[in-house]
Amino acid sequence: MIFWDNVEELRAAQHTSYRWLSQKTGLPETTISSMRTSGTEPRASDAIKLASALGTTVEFLCTKRRDPYYEKYMFLKTSLAKILESC
Repeated sequence: MIFWDNVEELRAAQHTSYRWLSQKTGLPETTISSMRTSGTEPRASDAIKLASALGTTVEFLCTKRRDPYYEKYMFLKTSLAKILESC
């Protein structure tokens, strides 16, 4: 259940719904719900979609370990977006 606990933590922190997650990933909402309630981990391709939609890595969803290089990348990406918006 670690995977889905981490999905839930990120989803709640971002104030998004499972419907939104379904739309972002292309996975049916019923499929996400079924996997989540049964504790079934998704296929690798679906885990990648979920991680991407939540702005994280599959490694984090599976282990809750953060990749320091990914963290720096996300910080730079967010900072650059803010700079470009202010121009």
